[in-house]
Amino acid sequence: MKLATTVVFSFLLLLGSLRETPAAISNPEESGNAPKIYDSNPNHIWNRLYDAFFIRKDQTGATYGADELDPLLWRETEHLLAGPSHQRALSILDEFLRTHAENQIRHPAKRALLQHNLWAVFDWSALSGGDHVAERRELQLRLAEVLRRLALTPKEIKSLPDNYAQAVASGAFAREYDPANYDRAFLPPDLLQPLGPWVCIRGDGGPVAEGHVGGFSGRSRFLVFVHLPQGRKATQDYFQVLWNVPEPWVTGERDPTWGELNPTLPQFPAGTQVALLRQMMLFDRNGTLVATPITESVQIRVYRVITARHDQNNVSLDWPAARTEQDFYEVRLSAAQLFAGQAGGLRAIARSETEFPVFQTQGMDSFELAAKKHVPLEKSAGRILDRCAGCHSAPGINSLQSRRQLLKPNRPQRDLDPPYDSPWWETQNALVWKANHYDWGLLNGYWQASKGSR
Repeated sequence: MKLATTVVFSFLLLLGSLRETPAAISNPEESGNAPKIYDSNPNHIWNRLYDAFFIRKDQTGATYGADELDPLLWRETEHLLAGPSHQRALSILDEFLRTHAENQIRHPAKRALLQHNLWAVFDWSALSGGDHVAERRELQLRLAEVLRRLALTPKEIKSLPDNYAQAVASGAFAREYDPANYDRAFLPPDLLQPLGPWVCIRGDGGPVAEGHVGGFSGRSRFLVFVHLPQGRKATQDYFQVLWNVPEPWVTGERDPTWGELNPTLPQFPAGTQVALLRQMMLFDRNGTLVATPITESVQIRVYRVITARHDQNNVSLDWPAARTEQDFYEVRLSAAQLFAGQAGGLRAIARSETEFPVFQTQGMDSFELAAKKHVPLEKSAGRILDRCAGCHSAPGINSLQSRRQLLKPNRPQRDLDPPYDSPWWETQNALVWKANHYDWGLLNGYWQASKGSR
């Protein structure tokens, strides 16, 4: 109760001070340096806001993070919580709120992406930890109000583009896997086709890709698709074979959360393809969580051969074997390309492309760790597609982490009548997951506090 009262009081003080303080003059040091993502003028406040929160610098002054899918922030990051970066973040948020900068751009997709990006920062600030409590709250107070002001109406969210369809229609990507040209990424035009060849796995009691949903704190929905070479019926028949396995848990466990999966499950055939589709979640002006058609990424694996490796102690770490048995592809959203109308904003990840991973890490900040140890920052980066092999290197079905959803005691996978099909089901799972987590409750608490001041 004491914490809630403090939050309300702090929020009211913040909003009151913003009304009384004149607009600040932009920092000359920031002028002209921000990425031109939201406006052609680098000094536009939306660009400077993005620069303050998403651009990181190494010891040489080189910049990273421009137009990345996720902010370069980790659990142990002190950036934005201490020193000049914290003061700069508060200053730009105060300027945004004072000047009602949310009204400077009305483009729904631009508002959606800025909201989604700042939402990621808010959730990061809400991670458990006893350090920088006051600084976290200072950020949260301001971010919550900016997020509320950026929120779209339900009608505006429905108007957001289906950028996956735009990317397919653009012709920028191959439409199917070509083993003779395996370096070229492809986007299957029928991935989301109801009753098409790609079968979406439905989670039972939670999101099917809960590790991914949790890794990004429920701000995206993740759909897992499987496509056997012979088509939809063959895929469904295979799912039924898996469900009929009498001993899916080798330890005798019947709990799919804790049981150890049987490594000798019936295999799918060579040529099988698996896709992981990530799409953006938002909340509307009413504070309601909503799924959007904006695709953030597509990861596809093609199983060229299926081996009989059964070394349970090492099978999940056999990266060299995975690279020879599977072809990995990833296509990601570029905000700059989306706003420019280029291929739905989607771009293929090159095989040599590297990044500083934020998913499934130990929480250490790559930039701060490199500075502390006086080592080159590049040592923290890794090839993006190699990370796919690291998590999915077991042979065939054993590399599909969501296979537990296909086994008893989960319900068998069945086609459902639209609109209650598997993608709809997974959307509901993701919405419920997010609605029941602390960071969403905290954000709602700030909004409730602000109602009395409006």
